[in-house]
Amino acid sequence: MKSVACFLGCLVTAAIAEPSAPKGDPVRPLVRSTDSVRVSVAQMNITPDDLKDGKDEVDLLVPWMEKAAGAKADLLVFPEYLLGSFHSGDAKVRKLQNTVRKYRLNVVVGGWEYLPGAVIKHPPEEGSYANCVLVVDREGKIAGRHWKMHSAVGGTSPYCWPPVPGERGENTMVKGKENGLVELDFGRIGLLTCYDGYFFESFQMASLRGAEVLVWVNARAGMVEPHIMQAASFMTCTHVVASNQSVGCGSAICSYPGWRLDAAVPELGKEALIVADLDLVELRKQRKNNRMFHQRRPDVYGTMTKEWKPWEAYPNVKAFEHPKKP
Repeated sequence: MKSVACFLGCLVTAAIAEPSAPKGDPVRPLVRSTDSVRVSVAQMNITPDDLKDGKDEVDLLVPWMEKAAGAKADLLVFPEYLLGSFHSGDAKVRKLQNTVRKYRLNVVVGGWEYLPGAVIKHPPEEGSYANCVLVVDREGKIAGRHWKMHSAVGGTSPYCWPPVPGERGENTMVKGKENGLVELDFGRIGLLTCYDGYFFESFQMASLRGAEVLVWVNARAGMVEPHIMQAASFMTCTHVVASNQSVGCGSAICSYPGWRLDAAVPELGKEALIVADLDLVELRKQRKNNRMFHQRRPDVYGTMTKEWKPWEAYPNVKAFEHPKKP
């Protein structure tokens, strides 16, 4: 009888045991932190005409650094691409570092980083560059970087897919494999670039690894969608900051839990600097106790890590094709 009871007990235990999932790396405790952070975003643009008088891209960022420093901002976020082409540690990057140190800001700015030894040319050689976001801290040090993880291609299709045959663009770049995660003097930020933000995993991965503020840099003629920012803030328990070039709009700052935008530039084509204060004390209380963090089921999310082709559900729907050239 005893052996039967033991056997049944083992069956019950096996039935209720939670399946296991691979453990992630430990999330490091914050080294530095403040109770709040004042964030600024520059919605601006740089055109070839701006550079004709001998200025370089760093010169054109300076007025915005002056405005942000005057507003006593801790962090200034620029849009994608503004730094142009560069090599890590070259004269342009050193000038950026020295300028940022002068204004005592933490600065986020995007550009095209060419791999060591690769020649800067346009169009670039395939696999020679990455769409890069640099983070420079108040001391003028490169605190971190992010390489865009998803290529934005196929813009001439109504679905932005597929690419035009022979299209180059970002499908020739080296893609990043994980978000940049950067420690700054106020806390920890996570980075994503433009099209990365259309894949929710890009927001979630950074948050799970400890990012408190997600910085989403963009350069698009359209709007950075506020509903994406607000949903990402709620679902990942983070503050979300987005920049866009002034050819578009939608640069915004969204505090957790995402009920509203704290500041935004909804006007298409407008240059502007927006500023908002983000509470980090309350955010950390929320992140410590967030029920979605504690109740995650990574053991059942394996579907997300597999390759799927959901379009195969519609064999009778004709896929878009670009017109053949005559």
